[in-house]
Amino acid sequence: MEFIILFALIFVVVLYCMIRGAIEEKRQKQKYREHLLHDYGKYEIKSYTPEQMKTISRLFLKKTEDEDISFYLDDITWNDLNMDGIFARMNHTQSSSGAEYLYNMLRFPALHADDVNSLEEDIQYLQNNTDDRIRMQMILHELGNTGRFSLYDYLNFLDNLGQRNNTGHIIGIIAFIVSIVLIGASSSLGIFALIVVSCINITTYLKEKNTALPYLTSFAYIIRMLECAETILKEPMSGMIKYREELTDKVQALNALHKSSHLVFQMNASSGNPAELIVDYFKMLTHVDIIQFNRMLKLVREHTVQIEALAQYIGYLDAVIAIGAFRAGLSYWCVPELTDDAQTALRIEEGYHPSIEDAVANSFYQKRGMLITGSNASGKSTFLKMTAVNAILAQTIHTCAAHRYQGNCYRIYSSMALRDNLDGGESYYIVEIKSLKRIMDAALQDTDKPLLCFVDEVLRGTNTIERIAASAQILHQLSQKGVYCFAATHDVELTHLLEADYDNYHFEEEVKDKDVLFSYRLMNGRALSRNAIKLLEVIGFSKEITNQAQNMAENFIHSGQWEEQYVR
Repeated sequence: MEFIILFALIFVVVLYCMIRGAIEEKRQKQKYREHLLHDYGKYEIKSYTPEQMKTISRLFLKKTEDEDISFYLDDITWNDLNMDGIFARMNHTQSSSGAEYLYNMLRFPALHADDVNSLEEDIQYLQNNTDDRIRMQMILHELGNTGRFSLYDYLNFLDNLGQRNNTGHIIGIIAFIVSIVLIGASSSLGIFALIVVSCINITTYLKEKNTALPYLTSFAYIIRMLECAETILKEPMSGMIKYREELTDKVQALNALHKSSHLVFQMNASSGNPAELIVDYFKMLTHVDIIQFNRMLKLVREHTVQIEALAQYIGYLDAVIAIGAFRAGLSYWCVPELTDDAQTALRIEEGYHPSIEDAVANSFYQKRGMLITGSNASGKSTFLKMTAVNAILAQTIHTCAAHRYQGNCYRIYSSMALRDNLDGGESYYIVEIKSLKRIMDAALQDTDKPLLCFVDEVLRGTNTIERIAASAQILHQLSQKGVYCFAATHDVELTHLLEADYDNYHFEEEVKDKDVLFSYRLMNGRALSRNAIKLLEVIGFSKEITNQAQNMAENFIHSGQWEEQYVR
């Protein structure tokens, strides 16, 4: 009676824990669902370590290694524009596959207007159908992340296992069965054989199991992706018909992986209860889970291309939802008007940088390059980045931080936030001219795709005379047909030398009541004001320094020579 009461008490406690766990899990899911619904467009901006960014970029790196790619954003342009920060702002994906796909999208701007048409349809569908979007996000959230490594890393890790076959394991099973049968003919010989075979099977099992266990994570994520895709397809959706048809094909190509996968994942799942201990010893003696592991390994290797395709299709859905959330978080946005007509001008109306709070918007309409002058901190670099980032977003996520964006599908390059290459022993000037050379090489490529490039302070790493002479020649070459160059400079001389090639614009500031006021508004024409010396006074330099500097500058403007008397 006491045993029955104890058993009943244990049963009640276990049942209570199970029910409570189920209720808590349901509560957490409901809480997360409400977060997805009410915080849409206001999700927290994530931060990433360099190691995490390296993992997220694996799909992009794999494509650049394995495929003949005509154009993608190179590392200089990506870093110049702090595209890691742009990615972090929009990465509201639920899975590793989604984050990798979104990053990959941003690195590969479309070179044809039609390439983004279907993307826009899918973005709008999930923006406008909240219930479908939430259901997809919950499913993708269940898929989750791969951890420290990308799926592509895990697939590469499987190569470390080498070629494996089940011949030895099958021989072990046969030997085990024969020893049992032998007991009937000769008990002493049969028992001896059974002990020897059991010891050999258990020893080899433990060795094989230790080898296989680190690779179960690879299999687990693959199976989770399959289950995720199957769940997505079970959910009713009135849109994204073509996507669902293609996803169905990807799932069907991997159906063989599902069979008996449960046995593999039980390899390290023993809880210590008597029933599972019996199963564990059976696996040790027969190696049935190791045999199935090797079969799965063979199937995974045979279907690597299909597995990667499945990951990208799941990632696409996750990325599309994230793009909609990014749109919802912007002050305003527009769908870009992209064309393949080489004669189309670049137009931005009230464009702003999506990462800057309360950014001042600017507009322009350009059929050729632009030279921008103005003092430091007046807005030149930010304007260049605003234009470049919006061009990239137009050709990747089909979304611009502007009231209107119109343009071609450009090859986009920049040379802006450069540094000395200390590891390579290169000065700033060497780094700078190499950066400019790659843009020049791109401009000379035999292609019908126009080049859009951004240069901040051309050749700032050398002396004034040679800088102006060399800059004039480089910028002249970058004004040829099919090239749109936006360049910022302090050298007003260039605005005169290149007046036939570029339109002149400027930013200006006002020094007032010992303060500097910037409007950050793009204005027509070259900069006329010279406030650099006044800014020294505002910051707190002595009157002696600023007055002498002002006199020295005015004398140079009138005589064309620097007088030593002003520095004695």
